[in-house]
Amino acid sequence: MTQGRRLQLEWAQYEGRDCLRISGWTEAELDGLGRLDAGALSRRLALYTSEALLRRGDSQTVPSVAGRILIQDGTVCFVPRFPFVGGVSYSLLVNPADAGESAAVWEIVRPSPQASSTAEVLAIYPTAAELPVNLLRVYVHFSAPMSEGWAARAIRVTQADTGETLDDVFLPPEPELWDAQRKRLTMLLDPGRIKRGLAPNLELGYPLVEGTTISITIDAAFRDATGQPLRAGAERTYGIGPALRSRIDPYAWRLTAPAAGSREPLRVEFDRPLDHGLLLHTLSVRDASGKTVDGVGEIGKGECSWWFVSNAAWRASEYELVVEPLLEDVAGNTPVRVFDRDVTKEDDAPGEPGAVVVSFACF
Repeated sequence: MTQGRRLQLEWAQYEGRDCLRISGWTEAELDGLGRLDAGALSRRLALYTSEALLRRGDSQTVPSVAGRILIQDGTVCFVPRFPFVGGVSYSLLVNPADAGESAAVWEIVRPSPQASSTAEVLAIYPTAAELPVNLLRVYVHFSAPMSEGWAARAIRVTQADTGETLDDVFLPPEPELWDAQRKRLTMLLDPGRIKRGLAPNLELGYPLVEGTTISITIDAAFRDATGQPLRAGAERTYGIGPALRSRIDPYAWRLTAPAAGSREPLRVEFDRPLDHGLLLHTLSVRDASGKTVDGVGEIGKGECSWWFVSNAAWRASEYELVVEPLLEDVAGNTPVRVFDRDVTKEDDAPGEPGAVVVSFACF
């Protein structure tokens, strides 16, 4: 970067997509940039949200905005992987080619669109009223695709009675954990503080405190993929109970079999809240021939039950409920292992791998 030069940053379009155009380079600078491979180019030019760069103060510890850099017609364009967010300031960091020079930063604010807010929080999971102190994760479901970079700013955990903010409950969401549609966000609590004997647990204790009541709040400032805030914030309150440290035991569940010839649901009641995200695809039903029964499963209140409605009438026959070993409860325990295992307890030893099968019959 030539000392004393001033670059021009402006919002533009590239093949129908929004991009950031950076002009004002000398021919020598463009020639030098054009000789760099993608990795070296991303180290020379990197885009950040200004707030993140200011908060951390060190670009080495701040995740840059994901995207690619294109050089053409005397300009440089940054094309983001995800849309720019309206109302957010972005900082372009230009690292020098020579070690003796200092980096330069250029800022630009993305205009806020005039569209009205439409996205909202559909659910916060778990939905059980009481959670174990060694809770492992929380899911937030949105009605529309959301922007990246807002989780740390717009999600808070507070003491329900005092409103006091509880810091460092969640792991720093870098990167944020979204599903493919960017409608479900997973927030992880620090496993190092949950597993006994590890340094974070010994030094800091659990992220949550048994016997307290907390609220998880999603602020309306959380932006959707178009840069608009939510229609309204959302909140869920939980009591924090004792730790949950035992394997899931499907044989301890209560199954209510449907009557033969009916379309009644199979009802399964669990002995504890299970992980909502994993429940969606780790339970199935097989008939006596071993064929999977076609139907629809539905998760009950508090993630403590599951109903399965077959597409066809039940036959007078034996059936099997199949529980995959990946299923977890809200503290990360599975049918195979205890997440926070006590190696001195024989009951905590890992179980046999593979699915657990629970038989039932329709009459």
